Amino acid sequence: MIKKSFIVLGTVVLFAACNNAPESDKAVTTDAKEVTAAEGTVLKVDTAASKINWVATKVSAYHTGTINIKNGEVKANDSSLTGGNFVLDMNSILVSGPAGSDAGMNTKLNGHLKSADFFDVEKNPEATFVITGVQTFSGTVKDTTDPRQESISEYKVANPTHTISGNLTIKGITKNISFPAKISVSPTGVDAIAKFNIDRTQWNIVYPGKPDDLIRNDIHLGIALKATR
Repeated sequence: MIKKSFIVLGTVVLFAACNNAPESDKAVTTDAKEVTAAEGTVLKVDTAASKINWVATKVSAYHTGTINIKNGEVKANDSSLTGGNFVLDMNSILVSGPAGSDAGMNTKLNGHLKSADFFDVEKNPEATFVITGVQTFSGTVKDTTDPRQESISEYKVANPTHTISGNLTIKGITKNISFPAKISVSPTGVDAIAKFNIDRTQWNIVYPGKPDDLIRNDIHLGIALKATR
């Protein structure tokens, strides 16, 4: 049996001085799109080997963390990824950094993120992503001048091969996002990498923060996902 995997990996690195969102590809956000049935072999997501990293920033600081993938599947044929979906466990959202940050403050923020000010996980315990399109990448990639990283590969895909589009549902609101990804298909699996920013206000996450310490709207996402047969 041939084992295949679909991996989207995002790397979180420490910030130096300025606490704007990481200089990354910004997902193109539009209204939700129709989902059509994709052909291909169904590969179950390995939830133990999959997670999402995030970076959120405000005027005075930044925070990093993770969120677990609850379940999902992708579809692939012999040469390409064709579709898929996964469910996020919003109760698993965790504030884990930056390194050296106060554990008590991280725990307090963790509770705040689960409240109605942010993700309201009691009413919305899950978020979902459903692929609506996989296209060959046809654009160009600009390097970044962000001083907080050593190379383009910290926050951006250097050599994307495809553009992934999908319906992202958070707090009951569905928007379609498109972002570049690097995908390679071999007889043993499918590997991909994608890193991008989204505007949280598109999903009615609008808590502003303190007047003298406003929260940035952009959130950086890195999705690590592995699916096996």
